[in-house]
Amino acid sequence: MKGMAGSGKTSFALSVLEEFSGGTPVYVSTRLSQESFYRHFPWARGFLGDENFVDARSPRIPPVEGRLPLKYASAPEFVEAVYFKLKDGGEPRIVVIDSLDALKFVLNMPYEDIQLEKLLLEMAEATRSSVVFVAETSGGTPLDYVVDGVVVLRWRLVGGFFLREAVFEKVRGERIAFPVRCFTLKDGLFRLIEPRHYELGEKASPPPVKKISGRVIPTNIDELDEVLGGGLRRGGVIVLDVSVGVGVYYRWIVILPVLNAVMQGCPAVFVPSTGFSHFDVENSFKPFFKEKNLENFIHTIEFAGKGGENAYLVEGEDPVKDAERLLGIADSISKEHSSKDLIMFIGTDTLEHVYGADAAVRMISRVVAASRSRGYTLILVAKHGQLCREALFHMSDAHFKLESVNSVTLIQGVNPPTRIYVLTMGETEGYVKARLMPVE
Repeated sequence: MKGMAGSGKTSFALSVLEEFSGGTPVYVSTRLSQESFYRHFPWARGFLGDENFVDARSPRIPPVEGRLPLKYASAPEFVEAVYFKLKDGGEPRIVVIDSLDALKFVLNMPYEDIQLEKLLLEMAEATRSSVVFVAETSGGTPLDYVVDGVVVLRWRLVGGFFLREAVFEKVRGERIAFPVRCFTLKDGLFRLIEPRHYELGEKASPPPVKKISGRVIPTNIDELDEVLGGGLRRGGVIVLDVSVGVGVYYRWIVILPVLNAVMQGCPAVFVPSTGFSHFDVENSFKPFFKEKNLENFIHTIEFAGKGGENAYLVEGEDPVKDAERLLGIADSISKEHSSKDLIMFIGTDTLEHVYGADAAVRMISRVVAASRSRGYTLILVAKHGQLCREALFHMSDAHFKLESVNSVTLIQGVNPPTRIYVLTMGETEGYVKARLMPVE
């Protein structure tokens, strides 16, 4: 396991040891005393304990009473100490050397000399143990050819915040399906983020309703509500800036807020993104319809076809007149449901396709201004490559960017600025729930 300072090597190593906590996990520290180690990683004491922590640091210099300034005088002596920790322990047995560079320095061994590693591997074979070497580098080493696997941890800054990645360079005898994976060190714990694609079943239970209060409409995504100060604002505009590769996964940032609102009698009007029809919009909510007659609260604007139940046809010829037509439909729906709240979703790529970029901006700006005065809440989706994206950002009260990185969907606030989150979906609590896992 390799990586530069701050990449999360120790947290990763401890997560590996925890997986073997039913056997004999041994941790060799070359940097921290046992007291300091457990102060930084208190959760590790539960599976490691005091007896399986090996302090391989050098004692203080100058040496006391003529003793050598080394914890262990030679590589064989060190390996022997580890051997006795493992040989009588229960299976599975595993030892983490953290770090190899510092240990060689303590033992006064050249870094290129891999005799110590060979001794440890022989010891591991004799005790039927596994060895994890932690190296303080990200480049190639002679050891790479000897071990069964090589993992490199790295980090980079995106928008001023950490994005962490694990690169699986070698796994002997196994196919590496995802060579690069995102991970987080939230709460000091290493969590690999699995690539997942969530699909609704034919029936689904919505999360418990979060009440609309004052001028705030909760999104029912806890972390997003926290960032937004409680949720979407009446009369507010939020822009979702969707990059290539995200596909339609951004819809969960839309479906759950709209679902939370319509379950409280607040109607929603959709101008679907390109390639979607009112049937696609309806199918996004259909699994939840068994709860109430939610279909009566979901309305769609189309620019082609014949319209239909809860679907309204707009000609798509004059952006100014069509903006008034769109607002008139929204007003009528709001009045029909006796609701002062209304959420409007606009796939701005559709408007740019129909009217062109400049005319689409004029139309959207009219809708934004009128919606603010009426107290309607707007969710605008901008797709990668649209010419009108920058103009939309200037109209918004909140702006979030969504990207697909290493087969996971990342979301980060541009306004307000936030750390990077991973958008996850699941039903582990018995209902559909979206979460934003912070990458720390």
